[in-house]
Formats: sequence, C-alpha cells, structure tokens
Amino acid sequence: MKKLILFLCILLAFSACKKGENDIAPKKPADAVAGTYTLTSFRYASGSDAINLPKMPYTQSGQTISGTVQLTSTSEETVSLTLTLKITGQQNSTIDIDNIEVRKTSEAYGLYLDGELVADADGNNIIFNVSETDAQTGESLELKFNATK
Repeated sequence: MKKLILFLCILLAFSACKKGENDIAPKKPADAVAGTYTLTSFRYASGSDAINLPKMPYTQSGQTISGTVQLTSTSEETVSLTLTLKITGQQNSTIDIDNIEVRKTSEAYGLYLDGELVADADGNNIIFNVSETDAQTGESLELKFNATK
C-alpha cells in the first residue's frame, strides 16, 4: 500500500510539471512595448542650445510643458516613435524616429537605432538616451527622456 501511494505521488509530481497547451506564448517584442507613454523627464541639446526638464509636467509663468511618447508597432520586431511636446498656448512640437528595432533583453526590451542601443523599455517605462555629433558641423545633439504608461 505504501508503494502504491509513493508511486501515485511521483506520478502526480511528473504530470503537474508537464507543459500545457494553454501556456501563454511570449509577446512579439514590438507589441510588448507599443503604446502611449507620458514624459516624466526630458532633455534636448543641440550645440549650445539646451532644454532640460528633469521633472514633467513643468509649469512656469502660467505655461505648462508636458509630453507623450507613442510607440507604434510596424512589424514584429520594429516600432516607430513619435515624441510630442505640448506647451500651453503654443503649437505642439514633434520628433519622429522610424525603424527602431526591439530586442528582448532578460526581463525588458532594448530599443536599437542603426544597431546602437538607445533605450530600455519594459512595456510600462521607457528610458531613452541618444547622442551623436554631426560629422559636417561638429555640433553635438542629445535627446534623453524618461516616460511611463
């Protein structure tokens, strides 16, 4: 009788570990990060001009600056990014970046532009950081932001 109970316990343990047909398939990388995010910080620098907003939304003299980031899936592994800055009483400013590759990196996703890692995203947050120097003018360009859903 003890052997029968032991055998049933072992059989139960193995059957409990069996993969089911209802297991959730992993998300496509682009779909996992797609969506609308709200900017929580923003920095843009071009040459000697810079806009640095470490906390957003930012209000001064009755004007509020806020922003959103829209990641749109364009294929299973690529997204396009539209960053929109909104300033009270002024026309919105946008920055568009296409063909951003999304790769799974442990628990999060890396966003790559021309093979270079420019951001980390987990579906709820984005940390974006890109900087480059214009080869013709020698002027530096920097775009950094944090955003959350």
